[in-house]
Amino acid sequence: MTDCIKSQQPKDLFSITLEFIAINAHRIDSLIGYPDIIAQQIFNRFIHFNDCSVLQCRNQKTIVSCFVTAYNELVLESVSLSSSLIVFNEFFDTFTILFQFVREICLCSCYLGDSHDLFENMRSFCFLNKLCLKKNCLRDESVRKMTLPIRMFGVGPKNIEYLDLSDNTFTEAVIPWLTVFKKLQCLDLSGSNISIKSLHILEKKCSLKLCNSENNVHPIITKGWAIPLIERWNDVCKKRREGRNIKKQNMYFSKKRLKMAEESLSNTLNIRTSKSPKLVLKHVSFFEKNEGCTSKYTEFHQQI
Repeated sequence: MTDCIKSQQPKDLFSITLEFIAINAHRIDSLIGYPDIIAQQIFNRFIHFNDCSVLQCRNQKTIVSCFVTAYNELVLESVSLSSSLIVFNEFFDTFTILFQFVREICLCSCYLGDSHDLFENMRSFCFLNKLCLKKNCLRDESVRKMTLPIRMFGVGPKNIEYLDLSDNTFTEAVIPWLTVFKKLQCLDLSGSNISIKSLHILEKKCSLKLCNSENNVHPIITKGWAIPLIERWNDVCKKRREGRNIKKQNMYFSKKRLKMAEESLSNTLNIRTSKSPKLVLKHVSFFEKNEGCTSKYTEFHQQI
């Protein structure tokens, strides 16, 4: 009886007000100067009560942009979208808004390819510190597009310190473009078609040294208010996929095609990596702190 009475009790005015704002979040002009504690509660209710949170519409981008403009990295500080190509493509426009103040992004094994819109929309990623694009079927064109706004206008992801481009088919042509990343602490080009000799340009211009060791950068995890939003996007895409009767011959989003691509790339990478050493470059300060690694580096160059 007591539980029944409690369940029938009306909501407090504060909760009613927050839900009303969340449902009508598209009418918010600005949240600048508004307490972040209250804003986070509104954002959480927007995710659960407003259909715009999962629908591709203008209102979704407007609402997310309003929160990002006011609270910057609090909304999304870092994000891991490894093997999440469908979700990334489905909500790409909103992701580009969320990425404006993100410091760490992981898009490993998404098979983006050079033609993906991401590489032409990185002009606003000025706060990006760590980027992982491992195993994405990338070639030289993607690096050219990614560095273009830095080379021409001095804007874009120029503050990157950790860049993982391993298991992609790059050539020596990317070397001059990669030199725009003046703050690099670690660069992984393992599995590419770049010769050791060509890496000397990067070593000189970016104060890097080739290190015969694994890339031991801490893994990227998702942090920020947008965690439940991205989780809901994942659930929505999963349910949509399960609800569709996808024919086997339509292999654009099928598991069969993904498996075939992974097997093909795996075989190619095994052949390439078995013939070439790990191409991990680290800042000279790393060698100064780790004298043992310096001796390994010398031996490594002598072997080459």
